[in-house]
Amino acid sequence: MEQEKLKQFTFYELYADILNSLNDADAGKFAKRICEYEFENAEPNTAMTDKEVFYWSNIWDMLAEVKSIEMQGKIPKKYNLRTKHFTFYDTYFNAMKLLNDRQCGMFVKAICEYMFVGVMPDFNDKTMQGYFNLCKRKMDISKKRKSVGTSGGIAKRKLSRETEAGRMSTETMTYEKFRQKYPETQGELYGSAERYKTALDWVDVAAKVETDIDLQSEANIYRLTQKYVHRYGEKR
Repeated sequence: MEQEKLKQFTFYELYADILNSLNDADAGKFAKRICEYEFENAEPNTAMTDKEVFYWSNIWDMLAEVKSIEMQGKIPKKYNLRTKHFTFYDTYFNAMKLLNDRQCGMFVKAICEYMFVGVMPDFNDKTMQGYFNLCKRKMDISKKRKSVGTSGGIAKRKLSRETEAGRMSTETMTYEKFRQKYPETQGELYGSAERYKTALDWVDVAAKVETDIDLQSEANIYRLTQKYVHRYGEKR
């Protein structure tokens, strides 16, 4: 039985950083390996340079984990909250297959720059420009959805914050209750930071987590408290 294949996957800024560190030809080959793994369930089957082996080894576990989540039709929230990303559609890969390695590298770098920075490419090659313009329709839809999702998320968080604030005002939020409310936050407080268990106003910490995107993206309780104290101070 043929393994199910993805039609799209989440492309993270980390991948773009790697591609930008490579020349266009090597970036094209590396991008194709990522797409072959995501869309065709194919493991790398061509020789890689030491640099490419290093880069691949550092994203392999992330690729595998995110793919497993997306194959179940779920969203990889753990990664999506931490770093910039966009949806990479199979139609982009179909265009990449029509290009040589150097052109492919230029093409994918241009997609990343458009999605992450908003810069529209101006290719000397009219064919490449045409491929990009055709793919741009999906890119713009993706951008619009992300924009709507962000504004909608802000409204939902505001409503949630107001509701939660009213609820928490009538009860005590302790460190233990905070950990129960946010089970995805990992780690422990240690050393001098242990005092935060009682030194912080955990009602306010919870309220700030609902509104502060930087705090929301922090999955470690120690680093979360350090950021909170740096921004908002300890309770008076």
